[in-house]
Amino acid sequence: MAVEVTIDNSLGALFIGLIIASVLNGVTYSQAWFYFSAQSREHADPLWLKATVVVVVFIDLLHQLFTSQWIYYYCVTNFANEAALNTIPWSYYGMGVPMGVNTIIVQTFYIWRVWKLSKNLILPAALWSVCLAQFGLLIYYVYRVSGLTSAAEFSTVLGPYAIATNGTGTAADILIAIAMVYLLQQARTSIKRTNNVLRTVTIFTVTTGTLTGLCAIFVLATAAAYPGTNIEVLFYFILARLYSNSFLATLNVRDHMRNRGHSGGVITTSDFQVHPRTNHSAAQLTTTSHEMDNFPRQKTQMDDGSAELETVISVKVDRITDSDYR
Repeated sequence: MAVEVTIDNSLGALFIGLIIASVLNGVTYSQAWFYFSAQSREHADPLWLKATVVVVVFIDLLHQLFTSQWIYYYCVTNFANEAALNTIPWSYYGMGVPMGVNTIIVQTFYIWRVWKLSKNLILPAALWSVCLAQFGLLIYYVYRVSGLTSAAEFSTVLGPYAIATNGTGTAADILIAIAMVYLLQQARTSIKRTNNVLRTVTIFTVTTGTLTGLCAIFVLATAAAYPGTNIEVLFYFILARLYSNSFLATLNVRDHMRNRGHSGGVITTSDFQVHPRTNHSAAQLTTTSHEMDNFPRQKTQMDDGSAELETVISVKVDRITDSDYR
């Protein structure tokens, strides 16, 4: 069914998308600042990861500049010129490539995490093949766009390619999230604190994967329901920012995970068993909390009453290994 193209669903959609993308672009810079501020000698990331952050932030900025120039071309240079809406400015070609490069970088990083958890090349290779297929479709889409002279040809000529590209990207995001959740569930142990951290990481993984996946689905749905308009581009602008922000959020959340994985210096006696050096069975202490410097001592006498021994305390150690991405 044909949809009437108006200023609202063409230029208006681009304007709304630019506003939201600009806000998320600012969030990207904030997260980058937090990332580099948190770098220390104890928790310093390798140089390749820092360089990846710089590249992702720079490409995000580049994408923002291209989209801004696109809207400027319509709203300022060709103000009140409705015929200009049917032309394709040069910045449109520069918008798709940064989006594709950032997407493949972020997805490759997530697949690398899958490999770190699984230590198996089959699953990461399968996921990466889907990501490469998406990137290849995007490059072909940009190549086909370069041969068009009218924006009205997008939906008729390139509509199927756009749907295939975003559909492959959606599948890649969902498959990566499912793989991460499965591997995190397999890493569960009998230690409660470790499982709590894994549960938090799982929820975070599902949330980030769901956001990008849902946004890509909106791109697909609006492209199919409103052909010839720019409504799907609105969500496309947002999708580009979600990839950058989810990548940076994954790195910044590690400090929070480290804090959750280490105790604050208070010992709870429910985690201890007291074993006197006698033949008597071990006695369980009641659940109380003590600082290390004033932990109560228990004195035990031998059966003949001739000697007094200190209590031996067995401690259940709960250690969370930080992800240093090396």
